Amino acid sequence: MLPTAEGPLQVFLLHWNEPEGCARAVRGFLGQTVPIRLTVIDNGSLPEKRKALDLALPNGVERLDLSANLGWGGGLNAGLRRWLGERMGSIAVVAAHDALPEPSCLAMLQEAMMRDGRLGVVSPEYGEPMVPKYGPILGARILSAVPRKRGFVEAVDYVHGALMAFRRECLEEIGLFDERYFAYGDEVEITLRARKAGWKAAIVWGAIVVNPASGTPKPILTYLWARSGLLMAETYGSRWRAWVRAGLMLLHNGRLALEQRGSAGRALRHARLLAIRDYWQGRFGSPPFEELTQGDGR
Repeated sequence: MLPTAEGPLQVFLLHWNEPEGCARAVRGFLGQTVPIRLTVIDNGSLPEKRKALDLALPNGVERLDLSANLGWGGGLNAGLRRWLGERMGSIAVVAAHDALPEPSCLAMLQEAMMRDGRLGVVSPEYGEPMVPKYGPILGARILSAVPRKRGFVEAVDYVHGALMAFRRECLEEIGLFDERYFAYGDEVEITLRARKAGWKAAIVWGAIVVNPASGTPKPILTYLWARSGLLMAETYGSRWRAWVRAGLMLLHNGRLALEQRGSAGRALRHARLLAIRDYWQGRFGSPPFEELTQGDGR
């Protein structure tokens, strides 16, 4: 017999400058088959976007407004820190402002975690048969897989970041998101950290979330993933593996320089070089937005 869930499931939805998409996601979470306590964290949005969010959200949705954009990890940490301090509930869910879960999604995640007390972090699937894999040199990858049976809980190297569920005891042991990553890669790192501490990480098949394509400009996205990959290669591999990964990035840049023409290609190569530079110099957190803009040909 399964343990009885205690109270509503805490959900933190991180918003930044996309009030319409966030309101659509809120409706998806409020339509779940389990009771939830929903908090929208506004991550330093522009004043007009924050005002639009006020008008778009239904009554009863809690808000936590931050004065600046703290990134994915920093923004969610503000909510998770409060949740840990309140000591209400054993599971918390974090999600992006454009995550659209199917009605049974959170119930399936909750049931999986209640069945196995060592599941520290879980996520739904994206509705396509894919399995996340990680290696220090090749980094985080998504590989095609044979579809699994609905409800199957599969151990994975890391979980999908659009929507993640954490067990309280896991976060109390390993800590919160590493804010050096700022965005992109921090969901991989916290999963690797949980597994290193002996917790299980898994995807629950049949629990589905839809996550539209990232709206982050490509040079910034390239920069963040490149820098995150190098930091993780050192943390979960070794310094020499980070060197190898950096060398592969430089070779990739050289190949692209021969194949691509125009400002878009130059911007991505420039972003990758900045990421390598900042990793070696120990510069983390918020990306160098001005330098990334200078590299796009404008």
